[in-house]
Amino acid sequence: MTAKLLVVDDEPRTAELTAALLRRAGYTVEVAASGTEAVARARSSAPDLMLLDYEMPDMHAPEVLDELRSGADRVAFPVIIFTGARHSSGDQVLGIERGATDYIVKGTDRQVLLARVRGALRERAAGDRVLVRGRLRIDTAKRQAFLDSKALKLERRPLLMLQLLAAREGEVVTRAELLERVWGSTFKGFEHSVEQAAYELRRALKEPAWIETVRGIGYRFVTQA
Repeated sequence: MTAKLLVVDDEPRTAELTAALLRRAGYTVEVAASGTEAVARARSSAPDLMLLDYEMPDMHAPEVLDELRSGADRVAFPVIIFTGARHSSGDQVLGIERGATDYIVKGTDRQVLLARVRGALRERAAGDRVLVRGRLRIDTAKRQAFLDSKALKLERRPLLMLQLLAAREGEVVTRAELLERVWGSTFKGFEHSVEQAAYELRRALKEPAWIETVRGIGYRFVTQA
């Protein structure tokens, strides 16, 4: 099945150039010219992936992401923020923490853009399964985790971190890999976010031993009886 993408940009020429590139790559592409239109389109027919301009007249990308959240939870599909003028590390942190999957500066090589899109779609497709580790069950398709049948209240990034660690049970996963795989960045300014996510996981699990800190390296998942 062909993936359906939504390109959101208030600059018509930029939007159409991006859409044309994606269509040539075999995707079905729709275009929205504002944050308001993007939210309406996503709610009426959710795309498989959204490419979202950071700065638009009616709302910025983090506001769009807030509108797309289900209750206080997470965005249901990958969102790649596309930016021109706004590409400071602070903007990246804000976008990622609000639920964006990735962050690309306008003018990025077309093949790199396509690779990022393919990667985000592949990650979503690979998530259609259930991971069981002792008393813990992670439904990656529904993006939910359960301990002893009780749902854990986790935001998107901690849940993705838990999924990655549990999938590689007993193996040390470095902070650098967590940054790249979960936060979509190599920017060291996100390291505090990794530590905060580990804290939130331990708090939700109520048994810190599930997530072992390997000092100076990263984290390891240890199944508890």
